[in-house]
This record gives sequence, C-alpha cells and structure tokens, in this order.
Amino acid sequence: MIGAMTLVAVFLVAYAIKLGVLGREDRSSWGALSLTILYAHEACIATMIVAGTAAVARARRFGDAARLVVAPVEGRTRDRRFHRAAGRIAAIASVLALITAAGVLAGMYLRAVS
Repeated sequence: MIGAMTLVAVFLVAYAIKLGVLGREDRSSWGALSLTILYAHEACIATMIVAGTAAVARARRFGDAARLVVAPVEGRTRDRRFHRAAGRIAAIASVLALITAAGVLAGMYLRAVS
C-alpha cells in the first residue's frame, strides 16, 4: 500500500510539473459529457487519496512492526475495522478512477482527430 501511495504521489508531482511547464488543458472544446467524466475522475482520485491516507494513518496505530511492538488489543479491533473500510473505499475509488481515466483519454483522442 505504501508503494501504491508512493506511485500516486509521484504522479501528482509529475502532473504539477506538467501544469507548470505546459499549463492547463484547453477545456473550451470539451463537451458536457467529457467535463462530467473529468470531474468524476478527479473526485475518484481525491477520494482514493483521502481514504488511502486515512487507512495508512490508522494502520500505523496497530503498532511498530519493525520493533515487534503491538498496540493494545482493545484499540486494535476498532482500528482494524476503520482501516478495512477506508482501504475498501480507496480500492473502489482507484478502480473507478481507472475507468474514468479511460473515458477522459478516449475523449482526448476523439477531440484530437476531429
């Protein structure tokens, strides 16, 4: 999961550099459907980042695996439930982000050939 979050962070940094060098996309030629798909994609990405961060933060409360220090049992059950729910939300959001990214890319290709 840390590796996945690192990849997302690298992508966000690369996107920020792209914005700085090339600027934003010209959305004036984008139709309502394309914009809706883009905004849905951005919402999925935001949900994935927030839920993933919450899952990692809660997982850190389980204890320090490197030192084999384990958190008290009473706190672990609630933390695991929260961690599992946040992880599922992040996983579902990532799948939806992939699907909507395909829609955004398809729209870009369609606009490029027309």
